[in-house]
Amino acid sequence: MRVIVLGSAAGGGFPQWNCHCKGCRRARAGDPAVKPRTQASLAVSADGVRWVLLNASPDLPSQLRDHVILHPDHDGPARNNPVAAVVISGGDIDCIAGLLTLREGHEFRLYAQDFVQAILNGNQVFSVMNPALVRQESLRVNEPVALRDAAGQSLGLSVEAFPVPGKLPLYQEAGRDLAALVSDDSVIGLSVKDEAGHRILFIPGCAYVTPDILTRAQQADILFFDGTLWQDREMIDAGLSQKTGARMGHISVSGEAGTMAAFSALTRTRKVFIHINNTNPILCDDSEEAKKVQENGWDVAYDGMEVTL
Repeated sequence: MRVIVLGSAAGGGFPQWNCHCKGCRRARAGDPAVKPRTQASLAVSADGVRWVLLNASPDLPSQLRDHVILHPDHDGPARNNPVAAVVISGGDIDCIAGLLTLREGHEFRLYAQDFVQAILNGNQVFSVMNPALVRQESLRVNEPVALRDAAGQSLGLSVEAFPVPGKLPLYQEAGRDLAALVSDDSVIGLSVKDEAGHRILFIPGCAYVTPDILTRAQQADILFFDGTLWQDREMIDAGLSQKTGARMGHISVSGEAGTMAAFSALTRTRKVFIHINNTNPILCDDSEEAKKVQENGWDVAYDGMEVTL
């Protein structure tokens, strides 16, 4: 199985277009220790020819352009592309906006929860995805599904969705009290497995680590996990928001209740932070925080990072 990190940043990318925090300033200035990043998405393939996207970020057009392996086949028909399927982990704009890029006469299968399909089918903008070309398949938690292309051919991969603590998408928050924002079906993690038994976990958003997540991580070859914020009050302290990380549905990287502590006993599985907010100092390779995650056995994802299992 081959995995390409198409994007590694949280919503807004890095540098974020309207942010002048220290990290964004350094990235704009071309500082080699601070790599620009697009919004989080993976491309996965069992054969290196047909690819499955895990989430379709708003930055998908540039991500497709930047990776030659995702370009059309010159020997194929006038319009073609190796993207054979898309699997969605939630209803946030970060996860679904890129679907509008795939509207131009391209056949693929779209795998998503009923919750997400209702969002797509209830919004006229997404009707540009021709249902004659884009077949929607339902993802149900704890039920592995064999991934197939638009013609029904096996892609050599299976995916299993599983519950992850999280909250409703931001655009659905209006009029709801805080307790109502938490939904059992609003966020899922994705476990992708090839026919040789190699397994990756993709959890770009998570409020806290459950025993089930720990067990699944122990069984995986590589874990791509929510690295949004270094600490819970990060956005508040930076003067950029009034929300804590917990309020946004994201566990912190650091601290006694943070990700590094939660996965401290996980030594066999490779651990990679993804979906990293522009305020998080681990985006700066020369920061003390980046050094600390390395010391704790974690990598920080970057656009173009590749893993072969």
